[in-house]
This record gives sequence, C-alpha cells and structure tokens, in this order.
Amino acid sequence: MTKQARRRLIPLLVILAAGSVLLVTVFSDKVGDKTDTPAQTTAVQEQEKPVETSPPANTTVAATPSTPKEDSVKADLPTPFEELHVLQNSQSETPLVLGSLHDIEKWKMQVAFTQTGGGISSIRFADIFETVDGKLAWNKFRKDGGEQPPIDYLYLLVDERIINKTTVPALGAFKLVINDQELKLINASDWKVSSSRSDGVHFEATIADENNTEIAKVYRSWTIDNQYGLQLKQSVQNLTSQNIVVRWVQYGPPSLTVDRSRYMDRRRFRFGWELGNDGHLAPIQSNDIVIEFADAIKEQSATIWPTLDSVEEDDKLSWFAATNRYFALATFPNINKEGKGNRLFTDKVEKITTVVGGVEGSEFVITGLYSPEVTIEGGKKYDLSMGIYAGPLERSLLDNEQPYIALNLRDLVLYQMSSMCAICTFQWLADFLAIVLTTLDHYVVFDWGFSIIILVLIVRTILHPITKKSQINMQRFGKVMQKLKPEIDKLKKKYPNDPKRVQSEQMSLMKQYGVNPLQMLGCLPMFLQMPIWVALYALLYFMFDIRQEPAFFGVFQLLGDWPFLADLSSADHFFGKFTEAKQFLFWNITGINLLPILMGVIFFVQQKYMSPQSMASTPEQASQQKIMRVMMVVLFPLMLYSAPSGLTLYILTSSTVGILESRRIRKHIDNTPIEPKAVTNGADGRKPKDKQGRAWADAMEARRKKVQNKAKKRSFKKRD
Repeated sequence: MTKQARRRLIPLLVILAAGSVLLVTVFSDKVGDKTDTPAQTTAVQEQEKPVETSPPANTTVAATPSTPKEDSVKADLPTPFEELHVLQNSQSETPLVLGSLHDIEKWKMQVAFTQTGGGISSIRFADIFETVDGKLAWNKFRKDGGEQPPIDYLYLLVDERIINKTTVPALGAFKLVINDQELKLINASDWKVSSSRSDGVHFEATIADENNTEIAKVYRSWTIDNQYGLQLKQSVQNLTSQNIVVRWVQYGPPSLTVDRSRYMDRRRFRFGWELGNDGHLAPIQSNDIVIEFADAIKEQSATIWPTLDSVEEDDKLSWFAATNRYFALATFPNINKEGKGNRLFTDKVEKITTVVGGVEGSEFVITGLYSPEVTIEGGKKYDLSMGIYAGPLERSLLDNEQPYIALNLRDLVLYQMSSMCAICTFQWLADFLAIVLTTLDHYVVFDWGFSIIILVLIVRTILHPITKKSQINMQRFGKVMQKLKPEIDKLKKKYPNDPKRVQSEQMSLMKQYGVNPLQMLGCLPMFLQMPIWVALYALLYFMFDIRQEPAFFGVFQLLGDWPFLADLSSADHFFGKFTEAKQFLFWNITGINLLPILMGVIFFVQQKYMSPQSMASTPEQASQQKIMRVMMVVLFPLMLYSAPSGLTLYILTSSTVGILESRRIRKHIDNTPIEPKAVTNGADGRKPKDKQGRAWADAMEARRKKVQNKAKKRSFKKRD
C-alpha cells in the first residue's frame, strides 16, 4: 500500500470507530430504558398482590391495558418523571348539592358532595323515613305546614366515615399511580370545583412535575336523575406527548347504615358477574357470592374480588354493591336507558378490597376499587365512568327500569336469612309468597294485614287433608297405646334386663293392632308449614313494599297515634316503643310487644286440643314431649319477640285457625269409631292397605329376618 493510500485510510478508520462508539452509546441507553417497567401498586391499604387477570378486551382507543413482561422489548415505553405532585386549590364556599328534600314531586333524594376526594358526603332520601313517627311528622308538615320536623327523620343511606384520622367520602378518589409514582387525591385541596349547578357538580385535579409542568388531569363529574340513579363521568387525561402508565384507585360503596332496631344485622356486599367469555348471552349471575357484614369485619383488610372461584371460572365482574335490610348502593358500567351497552365492569375495576374501621360494636367497612394498569397515549384519555344506584330494594323498580333490567339488579333483592337459616330459606318460595301478598294487597283487600290473614287461610286449606289424617292417626295411636300399656308393663317385668327384647315384643304388639310410631307425628302439618314460616320470615324482614306499612288500614293509629301494628316490618309495640333500642341478652328491644305473648298462649291452647292423652309409651318419651311443649310455649315466642309483627301475625292467625280446625276434626273423630282392634294380614297374607302400615310391616319383617339370621349364625358357631 502506498504512503498516500495509508494517509487516506487512517482518517476513515477513525471516523468509523467514532461512529461505532456513538451508536453503541445511543442504543445501550434505549435498552436500559426498556427494562424500567412500571411496578404493580397497592390501594386503600397495602394488600397482597391480587391474582393476575387478563386485560379487558373492550378498552377504548385512547387507553389500552398494559400487561408488560419482564423480557419484552417495546419502543414506546414512558420516560419516568423525576417527581410528580398534585397542584393545590382553594376551598369552595358553594354548597355542593344535587336533588332536594322538599320538592318530592321531582326528586327522590338529596346528594351532598365534598371536595375531599371529589366524592359524596351524604345521601338522604326525600320521601323515605327512619321511623313511622318521622313519616307521620313529615307527611303532616308537608300537608298542613307548621314547624319543619328534623332532617334526621329522613332516611340517611350513607355518609362520610373517618378511618385512621382520614375522612373517607363515599365513592371518593383515593389515589392515582403514574409511572410507579403514587399521588394521593384524598385532600380537599387536591381538587378544584370547576363548576357546580343544579344539573351537575364537576371536580378536577391536576398532576404536575417538578417544574410545575402539567402532566395529567383527572375529571370527576356528578349528575343525578329524578329517581335513584347517579352518573359519575370520570377520566384521566394525559397532557404530555409521551405514553404514561396509570392505575386509578377510588373508594367504593361502604357498608350502609344499620337498621334502627339492629335486629339481625343483614348488611351485605354483593357482586354481579358474567360467565366466562360467552357470558354476555346469559343473565348476570349474583347469588352464589354473598359476603355478610359479620364476615367482612373478621379481617382488618382483605381482597373480596376476584375470588378463587371467580378466577377459576373466569367470571367477569359486572357490578358491585353494598346492601342493608332495605337499601342498596351499587356501582356498574355505563348502560343507557334502552339497556344497551357493555355489561362488563372489568375495564374500570380489576380488584376490590375492604378495610375495617370504627370501634368494637360500631364497626364499618370501607371498600376500594382498583382499575387495571393502563397505558394512556399522549394527549388521550382513559375513561373510568360508571353508573350508580342509590335506592330501595324495591322489586317493582328494579324489575321494570333500565339499566337495572339489563344488569339483572333485581337479584339484589334477596329474601334469604343467613347463617343456619340460609339453607332452609327457599328463595323461590319467598318470591312466590311476595307475588301472592302483593296481589292480595293491590287487587283484593288493599291492606297488608288482611293479605297476611288470607294467606293463612290459603295455606291452611291446602294442608287440611294432611292435618285431618294426621290428627286422626294421633288419636288412634293414643288409644292403642292406652290399651297396650298393661301388656307393655308385663313385658318390662318379664324381661327387666333385656330392653331390646322388650322393644321387639312391643313392636309385635303394635303390629297386631296396625299402628306404628309414624302415626304419632301429629305435628307433621306444622313441619310442612315451617318452610313457609321461614320464607315468610325472610320476606317480611326484607320486603321493602311492607316497610312502615300499617295493618288493618291503620285503624290503631287513629286512636291517638298508637304505634300498635303501625309497621308490619317491625315488632308490634302494643304497649309503646322506646326512644332508643335497649339490649337484653341476645335481643335488641324496641318496645313492649303483645303478639309474641298471645302466640305463647295460643300454642298452649293448641297443644291441649291437638295432643291426645297418654301418647307416650315410656317415661323417656313423656319427658321429651314435656320439653317440646315448654319449648313451643316459651322458647319459640321468646325467639320471635322482636320479629316483624307481620310474621307473628301470620303465626298467631295460623295457630288460631289451627285450633278451630282441630275442634272440627275432633267432632268428626267423635262421630267416627276408631277404637283399636287387633288386625291380621288376612287369609291371603296381604299386608295392610295404608302406606304407613305397609311401611311399618315391611320394616318389622326386615327386622324379624335380621334377628333370625343373627340367631342362626350364633347357633352355627356353637355347634363348631
């Protein structure tokens, strides 16, 4: 190579080397950026990382869920901001209220909002009341004028709670996570009231970097309809030109206020979901997962959605609600008035957690709603809007209006007792009784009290054939046992040390007279009524239609505002009611009641009419029967002392009709000879015709063969 060529080559090599170094430097920086992916974050309190679920497929164009993998390589990952903060704002002096408590023709409720988290400070109904007294006072004021009754007489669904010295508004914002930086949004100064009018309240919060350059905005706009619906239109807007990864966390429906009497606190958390990927073709499911308040407060914090079962079954969340005895606060996706829209809530809520606050005996539960982790493109928005139902668990409303029909919010109405009674509360039976009672009240007698009495007559008429046969069998069994008593006494003396032999011989005697212990079950009609009682108990406890409704057209209230049977959903309060409920053992007593006492008296009289003398064949049986009588007369009325008066009215009426029915059956028995006579299978060896007799004969025959076989085996062993 010539000297001149070498001079030209050396500068070229230097340039190539410098270019290579530059390229390595640039590309190594980009690779380093790619590996710095945002981390998962926690919400209302630090929780364990939830089960990962697949991102929703129905996200908007502006925002797509981010599911990065550790070994993935992407060219558009966001650059981390050094330090983000929330711009502060002044306190608004304008009352933030939607709806009204006075214009009941237009509004069903009044909702008060707060700058704290841009959430709800209280929801109070305009025409639903805490007590019957409050209802009467407000109705009188609205009709005749005068001094306005206290606002506290109007029912308060939900209000602010304080936990760890922090004020928690219902459905308020908690925090926004941007590129792994948590920004709390729980202070009033974090939010600006952009506008407040009669048709809506609008909040916004601004996120800025260390140079006060605006990075993102959060918008929350509340509107209310003329029923019990609210709309929360909220979104996170990316104000930069690059992508940001966000997770939104807000408070969900908290545990609602408890019933005044605190009789069987039945506050619950409910879920609605679609079944897998093809679930949009089926109704929303809900009744398989019910979290009772008593279970929710057992753990200081927990994740209640998704559950292990929902993950295994690939269930997709559709709505989430908190309920108490008569009311619900539910959140759900945006569905229009025609019932059209996406029923899935998964693009807004990925996880739901609970945190317990308050002192023992006055606990409450706060819930947190976590969105999926989402990547928002520069200049775009992530929509987090939702619908809210804040109203009564009223079948006629939830069954006939959108979007509640499309979301199957009718299932929020659950006539089911909890704990041990859950398995014996038949929802279908309670629903059927609700239809019967509503039909009787709306179209036949126009009174809930008379409707309950007519329901008694319907049930008693259906069960009359069984009742009649059962009582005849009881009378016959009693007379047979009286006749056989001397023979049984002889057997006991003959075989004093062989109770099995005595029992076998006694069975043979009973077989000769064609009777069996099954005929002693004169309480069979009562057992058949028990599912009706339990279903009716649940119905009258949870049915909103009967809340604060009087019996017998309110005739007792015309006698000086007497509280007796003024509310069929509460105790009867014959001797008045207390200002504050009083705790006695396991009961919360709200007044002195008459119907449970009358029920015990009627039970005593009923036993005298229905139970034949000397039914017991042994002292042990006599002792058991005595215990049962005491339980029926004392324990049962005591257990139902604070029960809804509609239920005690049903049982009292049913028992009274039962006494009259028994009296008529006794007259029939007196005119029909049922003296015990020895019977045989007949010359042809046929068994008795009645089903109970045949069953008893078959059982006796099987027992006889079993005894014979055992005897043969013993004798065979002896010969060996």
